[in-house]
Amino acid sequence: MATVSETSLPEDEIVDAVLADEVPAQEEPEPRRRLGFLKTAPAWLISTLFHVGVILILGLVTFAEPMKIVNVLSATATGEEGPEIEEFQIEQIDPGEMVEMEEFTEPVELTEALETSETLQIDVPMEVATVPMEMTDLASDMAPAAQSLQTLSSVMMTPTDSRSADMKKKLLREYGGSAASEAAVTEALKWLALHQAPNGGWTFQHNLVCNGQCGNPGEPKRAAAVNAATAMALLPFLGAGQTHYAGEFKNVVRAGLLFLVANGKKGTVRGLPVLDLSESAGNGMYSHGLAAIVLSEAYAMTEDPALAVPTQQAINFIVTAQCADGGWRYRPREASGGDTSVVGWQVMALKSAHMGHLIVPPQTINGSSLFLDKVQSNGGAMYGYQSPSTRVRPACTAAGLLCRMYLGWDKNHPGLQKGVKALVDIGVRKDNIYYDYYAAQVLRHVGGPEWDKFNTELRDWLVESQSQSGGSKGSWYFPNANNHTGPKEGGRLAATSFATMILEVYYRHMPLYAEQEDEDAFPL
Repeated sequence: MATVSETSLPEDEIVDAVLADEVPAQEEPEPRRRLGFLKTAPAWLISTLFHVGVILILGLVTFAEPMKIVNVLSATATGEEGPEIEEFQIEQIDPGEMVEMEEFTEPVELTEALETSETLQIDVPMEVATVPMEMTDLASDMAPAAQSLQTLSSVMMTPTDSRSADMKKKLLREYGGSAASEAAVTEALKWLALHQAPNGGWTFQHNLVCNGQCGNPGEPKRAAAVNAATAMALLPFLGAGQTHYAGEFKNVVRAGLLFLVANGKKGTVRGLPVLDLSESAGNGMYSHGLAAIVLSEAYAMTEDPALAVPTQQAINFIVTAQCADGGWRYRPREASGGDTSVVGWQVMALKSAHMGHLIVPPQTINGSSLFLDKVQSNGGAMYGYQSPSTRVRPACTAAGLLCRMYLGWDKNHPGLQKGVKALVDIGVRKDNIYYDYYAAQVLRHVGGPEWDKFNTELRDWLVESQSQSGGSKGSWYFPNANNHTGPKEGGRLAATSFATMILEVYYRHMPLYAEQEDEDAFPL
């Protein structure tokens, strides 16, 4: 058979090559005669021979090597060779380059009416955004799954399974919960549901919702911190396993999530889409951190695609707001650096996002570790506010130790062990529920007799001090609380949120030091 090169041939040469294969060999046929044959042949025959020849020629042409097609979405971190995935990176942000956030302006009708358990009228109107927003499928705007930082083993885990009915019962028994503590949680959720405003949000001035049926509202200057109040009200529902898909309070949760998403400010920072939920009345990043935890937990629990984009955008805002020292403060990228209290809420939001398999850049996590290095003392056993402290500051130390746990410190780390001993020495503080909230989490994760003693005292005190009458039934208020510990600023709503989350500590998260948790630390 004739050999055909890979370069294209003129049409008459292609025809000659084809005919050379099809016609029996003859003695030196004359070119003029072959040309004459073509002139006398029918047009359809010439066309047929020409196309058959082209097909035969193309069939002889071979490629150097076959193309290999790889499904990037199913590529895993195994020993097999696969595509190299570009790491998600965030450039350093110049504070002057922060663009103005664009608020939601176009109202969208909800596809179904909200049916909250009870709707109460407010005599004094709340100055909050009430823009409705349809929770549509926004998953197509998410980053590709290949950019996720999770390992294969952590992807297979479901950390919030601890909040399922069966697992809650198991963990309650194992970690010291009781029928009385669970009954207190149920009553608290009822009180919180009754103080939800018709627009789906909450306010620290809760007396505006219940027409003054229960007292002890938060400070008037915190009334406009509706994102923070809404987040603090929603966290106990999520901690109890209630979502906008399932549970007795699903309509309450759904209305609250809609409020938060619609009340955020959308924008971009150096091309990165963000959702800003900060508010000056809530000390800026405090409000944002709390709201980001809510969105991250709701997404991790339900994997609702409608929450994917706003949640990732809220996490992006935390990433872009990080200070030069690796911490966070009231406003994004404050020159004075971060403080341990604000850092605690941002790290918890990043941890919740990590559990939901959202994108958390490693450099953000590294930065938070550097900040903790900056404010630690006594080998990591104590933590100050913005600098190292020569004395144990209860809330800062408890928050710093919990962050260290989330960031990968081993249970036997000397700094963690000494810090836990310091918390045990402090014990339960009935004047500082903010400290109790962090200390309960640290000691519960460590476990042992120290936790048993601390838990028994704290659990029984909270159950006994819960209000049992009137409009305040199911709530808490701590009149002897110190300033900057929650109840003074946020009133009865903040106090009830902290107390309820403490009574959910048994099952709110899986134990950090369980065997299956070893590979679920942040990617560093």
